[in-house]
Amino acid sequence: MAPSSSAETPEPLAARRSTINDVARRANVSIATVSKVVNGRSGVGTETRTRVEAAVEDLGYLSVLERFSSLRSVGEGTIEVLVDPMDVSNPYLSMLLGGALETAGEIGTGLLMRPIASVSDTPRPNWAQSLVQAGRIGVIEVTSRYSAQRENALRAVGLPMILVDPIDQPRPSTPSIGATNWAGAYEATRYLLSIGHRRIAYIGGPPGATCDVIRAHGWSAAMAEAGIKVDLEQIPRGAYSYEHGCVATEALLTSKLPPTAIFAGSDISATGALEAARRLGLSVPRDLSVVGFDDTHLARASTPPLTTVHQPIADIGRTAVSSIVRLANGESIAAKRVELATHLVIRDSTAPPAD
Repeated sequence: MAPSSSAETPEPLAARRSTINDVARRANVSIATVSKVVNGRSGVGTETRTRVEAAVEDLGYLSVLERFSSLRSVGEGTIEVLVDPMDVSNPYLSMLLGGALETAGEIGTGLLMRPIASVSDTPRPNWAQSLVQAGRIGVIEVTSRYSAQRENALRAVGLPMILVDPIDQPRPSTPSIGATNWAGAYEATRYLLSIGHRRIAYIGGPPGATCDVIRAHGWSAAMAEAGIKVDLEQIPRGAYSYEHGCVATEALLTSKLPPTAIFAGSDISATGALEAARRLGLSVPRDLSVVGFDDTHLARASTPPLTTVHQPIADIGRTAVSSIVRLANGESIAAKRVELATHLVIRDSTAPPAD
């Protein structure tokens, strides 16, 4: 009987898509050196560059000439920014992009924003190759679910990827940027406890979102230290939105034992909490204290101005862009996971409880 399967033999290199690792092995150089060559960067000797280019062409990994012509045609390398369209109305995204644009302008690169859903139906290798042809130097994903398939496809064409506040936990080797969510939530809850509140409710964000899960645990830890038991499973969860904040707060305030303070996982949800209190005839902060998270312009413009956890959103955007450029240049970054410090900003939406 003839063999019916090739599963027992190694897959021939030509039968699968070549990766940057294959090129590095063929040329007997490091992955960083391959990245420099395919991105047209300096710092590689002529003989080594020639050897890498030959390996690239032999393996069909990437047409170096195609990459160079793409970069010449667009005039500069650009960074692809993938976002969820639902986040566009959230001021968090506008502040993040403001910082990213500032740094991109300083270093002479551009940003192109695209809805992440637009790449979901495209075969990953085709999508990655299209980015190369369009002159992209890397990809930033904002508050998305991690996809190993997307990352692997990008690695195969030599493009780096960085995640900003990913919804779920990426590989430890995948660069990601965020804020000290646990510490920020812990500090906010400790403040409310310090001014006399005991019934402090937390209004969460999207179910399973890593950043929000961490914030919820910061709130829970502070409550536990004060001897107050809370149930993480009972946290009202939904989009970081005005509507979710409003609906969740109305439900909490009309319960048998309403909270005297609400800590919302985002500023936009906290403004919904303010509206819910108004509809129920409650005064903030006399009858209810409200705390947000982000410190966007909404916190300063709300009535009353919102006590909130400040996270350096613009700096996160700046760091994402500068890190992508460093990786595209074949350089290393200090840490795979970067968390920028938060701190509490006290305004007029909080006060000691009336009772």
